Amino acid sequence: MYKFWILPSFQFQAPCKAPWPPGLSLFQMCRFKRLCMFFASCVLGWDNRAKRTILQGSSLAQTFTPKGYWGAMDGKDHLAAPLLGKKGPSLTPLYAVSLLRTTAVAIAMIPAFNLRVSALGKAAGYDSAAVANALGLITALRSFSEFTAAPLLASWSDRQGRKRALLMSSVAFVLEAALIAVSPGLLMMGLVHVTAGFLASNGAIETSCIADATPAGPRRAVAVGRFLTVVGAALVLGAFCGGLLLEHWGGRSPFACAAVLAFVAVLALISFVPEYLPPSRRSQTSKSTPALAALQLLVQTPSLRWYAAASGLFSLGMAVYGTVNVLWLKEAFGWNGQDVGHFLSAVGAALMISQVIFLPVLLRVAKGRESWVVQGAIVLHAIKFVGYAWAPRGCWAYAVLAVSSPTFCAAPILTSLCTRHVPATQQGLWSGSASALSTAANVVGALIGSRLLALALDGHLPLGSPLYAGTVFHLMAALCVGCGSRLPEKKADEPAPEDSVAGA
Repeated sequence: MYKFWILPSFQFQAPCKAPWPPGLSLFQMCRFKRLCMFFASCVLGWDNRAKRTILQGSSLAQTFTPKGYWGAMDGKDHLAAPLLGKKGPSLTPLYAVSLLRTTAVAIAMIPAFNLRVSALGKAAGYDSAAVANALGLITALRSFSEFTAAPLLASWSDRQGRKRALLMSSVAFVLEAALIAVSPGLLMMGLVHVTAGFLASNGAIETSCIADATPAGPRRAVAVGRFLTVVGAALVLGAFCGGLLLEHWGGRSPFACAAVLAFVAVLALISFVPEYLPPSRRSQTSKSTPALAALQLLVQTPSLRWYAAASGLFSLGMAVYGTVNVLWLKEAFGWNGQDVGHFLSAVGAALMISQVIFLPVLLRVAKGRESWVVQGAIVLHAIKFVGYAWAPRGCWAYAVLAVSSPTFCAAPILTSLCTRHVPATQQGLWSGSASALSTAANVVGALIGSRLLALALDGHLPLGSPLYAGTVFHLMAALCVGCGSRLPEKKADEPAPEDSVAGA
């Protein structure tokens, strides 16, 4: 009788008269069997597509017809089972590269960018109110460029793959940081910052990668939460390092450091990050513009409309405060750049704690009622803004931040609520459209926040006016979530199960 040798990855029918050839060790036997496999592949003339099919774990019984070379010990078709399992690519490399890249962004932008704009504006003879207006204008134009390009970039990634889009965005930030470091004045700095927005990802491509690699539901929310944990860690490191660099080496040093770190992230992206959207799941044609395709999604899904409105209002409330937070903290508490950096590092730490501790607990307790969690977190976020505005000293701001840490759970769960209504082939389109909606909110929020702060600095409004406006928008967002949760859900079709992801 003929025996069968079972290879580590394949089954191969090889004739031999003994269960184990004498005189061969296990290591030599494995090498011999692999040579036999290679010889058989040469005889059968397998092409590269077939070899990729083997490595991806698809059914060999459906790919190869010469049954004389393949067999099974017990009469079962073992080749119909996945050879390497259905596990998709790990999200760990994406998290690691995102940590490097987001840390570089945080070093350059928190609080270095705002303070650099303030320094250049005062060097040009502007007062504090004029600097606030200039900062709002630059931020609004940057958000407009992101609003214009984000859907196109994300839709392009649906056809060409996520890795190319991430690479383009990463290289654009390297050039942006390097050029801002050598900018002599406010005009050149603003032009560079606005132009780089046309290739900014702002998390849209990363969110698409997570949606490609995880199923809709709590697992996707947890994966997005882990990404936000990475963002929180980057905020801690970046804001702290940015404040130190400003204090000891001047206003250009954070941007130079960010350019070097972002270049390292580009090298790591090329070397280690896999492609999360395989060619078989890519959109082959673009029959309509991204705006029309996103509008069609909203028309077809009423719940998605309410959740998208909530996301836009939530981003608007964050932008009203976030645009001027550095200047507001300096005016409200008399802090310098290093003090602001320490507080923003604490914000990043609170973000990490919320995603690691609070988010899994909340998802486990509120299973099937995620919209309630989002509503509660957004309302608590609105209360946090009021607490900041009423804080008499800086230490009270730290206390408000500590108590309100669970508010950061709103974003990943709201993202999961949106993506579960979107088909798998349009996840990139939706992520880009959601990013465009967020950046449009940032345009309006930057103009509103900077104008309110300028009026407050001139004595016409209370200093906490930007925070009060953010509170109103957050309460409106919570109301939209409640309206969307009362409509029947229409879940999008999920792809074939490829979503057992390591590192998600």
